[in-house]
Amino acid sequence: MKVLNTIIQTKKISIMNHNLKGNFKMNPIYTKQLVKEDDYTYTLTLMFSVLNSETHPFPIDLTAHMSATFNFSEDSNEIDIENFLQLPAVQIIYPHLRSLISSVTASAYLQPLLLPLINPNLFHNI
Repeated sequence: MKVLNTIIQTKKISIMNHNLKGNFKMNPIYTKQLVKEDDYTYTLTLMFSVLNSETHPFPIDLTAHMSATFNFSEDSNEIDIENFLQLPAVQIIYPHLRSLISSVTASAYLQPLLLPLINPNLFHNI
């Protein structure tokens, strides 16, 4: 199996400031979606959300979606592609998602939100 091309794109970023003061515990939501475009092209989208709620107050609502489209060589089999998309592909996209969130929060004159390094298995399929 060989990855011939990868295109990484920001699909969505939204932020709403609730102007809350104090210390907060982040309750993140990590999800992913896999779409098979054709036999050798797949798009994996990682989604991150942190939302203010009565049970989990947080000073901002933030949602970010970042996708990567992978083109594989014609000698690739579906099992190898699926294995790649479950772990290594997430590890490729996640640093870009972390950087996006940190940059957007800092550019909005908020305390930069730094996502931790996580186990790629925390992303649940939707």
